[in-house]
Amino acid sequence: MPVAFPSCACALHRRRFLQLAGGTGLAAAFPFSALAQPVDAGEVEALLLICSESGVWQPANNFMKSRQLAGKYRPVEVEGAAIGLVAEQYQASRQAFWDTLMSATTWQQTRKVIALNHRGCAAMKVAYGFVKTSDKLIETETHRYALQEFRRQMAERLPDVEVETGLIGFDGKVELLKNPRLGPSPTSPSSTAPSKANRRAPDKRR
Repeated sequence: MPVAFPSCACALHRRRFLQLAGGTGLAAAFPFSALAQPVDAGEVEALLLICSESGVWQPANNFMKSRQLAGKYRPVEVEGAAIGLVAEQYQASRQAFWDTLMSATTWQQTRKVIALNHRGCAAMKVAYGFVKTSDKLIETETHRYALQEFRRQMAERLPDVEVETGLIGFDGKVELLKNPRLGPSPTSPSSTAPSKANRRAPDKRR
């Protein structure tokens, strides 16, 4: 049975949480956590969904600063970001996050969630296999699929909340992904093979 967080967990810094959980085995029980930001309790302009891997926080924070949202948002870390919420491998812990997010959107009175996946994500390799990160285009489309599925689930659970999705590159820049992914699910055996419609016909003009 997944652990349900109280809404106040959104104000708990990840490092402090791990310190409190250290030595008890509790840290392993939570694949996601929340980070505190210097904002007043109550309304914030956005919740930021990011991966819990090290190195993701800084470019994500830089992106939010470029959006004039510094000090106006609250980040929430999840293993794999959107991948951790839609991939079957993380199904056991999924409901706890949704409970936390739904509580946070009510408690914070926010009406926007920004989900940022990142390239080279270890959770993607676990969920979809190493081949999904071996090619930049395939990796992009796999992230697009996960983010689109997250957007769909958000529409079902919290239809009044606006959702933005993006992908953090190795250079730290964020590419916003607005268009839906075309083609089969990343777990489909034929998802990496080119379709017949996309295969180039042999050139007979010789």
